[in-house]
Amino acid sequence: MKGRVLLGIACVLLAVFTYDAVIRLLLSGVVAVPSVPGGLRMLTAVLALFSLFHAWYSLGGRLTVAFFALSATISWAYEQVGVTTGLVFGAYHYTDYLGAKLGDVPLLIPLAWFMMIYPSYVIAGLAVERRATGTPPGVVALVRLAAVSAVVMTVWDLVVDPILSGPDARAWIWENGGPYFGIPIQNYAGWLATTFTVYLAYRALEQRVEAAPAGPVTPRVATLAVGAYGAMLAAELLSGVLPAAVAVIGPVVMGVPIAIAAVRLRAGIATQTKPRRSPGTEPPSGPRTERRDDASAAT
Repeated sequence: MKGRVLLGIACVLLAVFTYDAVIRLLLSGVVAVPSVPGGLRMLTAVLALFSLFHAWYSLGGRLTVAFFALSATISWAYEQVGVTTGLVFGAYHYTDYLGAKLGDVPLLIPLAWFMMIYPSYVIAGLAVERRATGTPPGVVALVRLAAVSAVVMTVWDLVVDPILSGPDARAWIWENGGPYFGIPIQNYAGWLATTFTVYLAYRALEQRVEAAPAGPVTPRVATLAVGAYGAMLAAELLSGVLPAAVAVIGPVVMGVPIAIAAVRLRAGIATQTKPRRSPGTEPPSGPRTERRDDASAAT
């Protein structure tokens, strides 16, 4: 029952985001449909909550809290140092567009990081290990998965940054400009460093702490996280303020991870399930309980 509730809430949240950010824009000019109040801030909160509830189902509460805490703390720290020194992403500052701040960083920013850090984690796992969650033992596996996850996450900023730092939003200002639609290349090195740190810290923890999913993490469950990543791409392409060149770049840099994940899901993935044990027995000390599912597996 708990698993169905968590997954049901995640589905509703993803549906709300997809409706307002994608479907409503597709119907614009054809039929008038109401928008979700709150604009960008509300949509960010909705998709961040989707990631939290989906992670809670797939990883269990303990790992989800740890993942969110690491993501929020590390991303805020990098951003705060970046704003005050210009050493991480380049010289920039936030305007008041995103609301209240902690230090020099809007409170919405750590939410936005986790909003996409979690789907990128799932996609990287599918691409590298053919499984949506978990990190195999060993330093090589840890670094490999952290690096791929960081790349999957960072390519999103190739699409979103030209929108939110562009003339229509001006959520943050690049003080010295840069060659990529006014964005310095250093920004993307900073994104790789930030996300790699988050993933390295979380995946190292994940190697030591067994996940406790609320239900089987089947291909259909994993597809929801991939779909959230894809819905974000669609929302940006439909935003109406995306530079024409980025409208070409976006489907390539974000479409490739989506396509690889889709191929993995179709071919079948290792489905993680909650380990079962009889009353009075010790929890298993070996590898996580898994079974192999094909793409037709039900949730």
